[in-house]
Amino acid sequence: MANRISGICFQFDIINTIYILTSMRERPTFILLMIVLFLFSAYANQEQVIEWEWLDFSVAYPAAKKSNKHLIINFYSIGCGWCRKMDNSTFGNIAIAKHLNENFIGAKINIASNRKIDWMGEELTERELAVKLAGRGTPYTTFIDTSGNVVAKLPGYIPAERFIFILDYVAGYWYEDLSYQEYLISSKIIEAQDKN
Repeated sequence: MANRISGICFQFDIINTIYILTSMRERPTFILLMIVLFLFSAYANQEQVIEWEWLDFSVAYPAAKKSNKHLIINFYSIGCGWCRKMDNSTFGNIAIAKHLNENFIGAKINIASNRKIDWMGEELTERELAVKLAGRGTPYTTFIDTSGNVVAKLPGYIPAERFIFILDYVAGYWYEDLSYQEYLISSKIIEAQDKN
């Protein structure tokens, strides 16, 4: 941090010296040039942001079927700290958001809500759907295929570096042939072979 501050101070000293040395007639051009450079550097240093949009459940499953993507349901509760952490650090991760946008349609369900929703022709509350498709506690993540079958149910907070493997497993339809543990073992073997 100290190096960054001293670097900024040094840059400011250089700019100030150049400003003092320029003639009065050239100063407006110099100021305009500095503004343009500042704006360009601020734009260039901006982090890439990829948005992941959670859809309303009534729209999400039909959209997943239509686009032939898996449905990911994030079950949450209001006031859940681990739910906020998963929203921010896992679903907010650029690689995760990119993967989700390419391969999944998502919906969020409040496990305490009495809001009515339709699931496979059955009218349920969000609370009843949570009992049917999730376990106890939040956050809880469930993956559904286009036929409405539960592919995976994952309790608790999952960090981004682990969640990316789960997304690969589900998006690649690996669950049809391998358990998640077998998938992890086989991908580590392949990774080791690629390094050699």
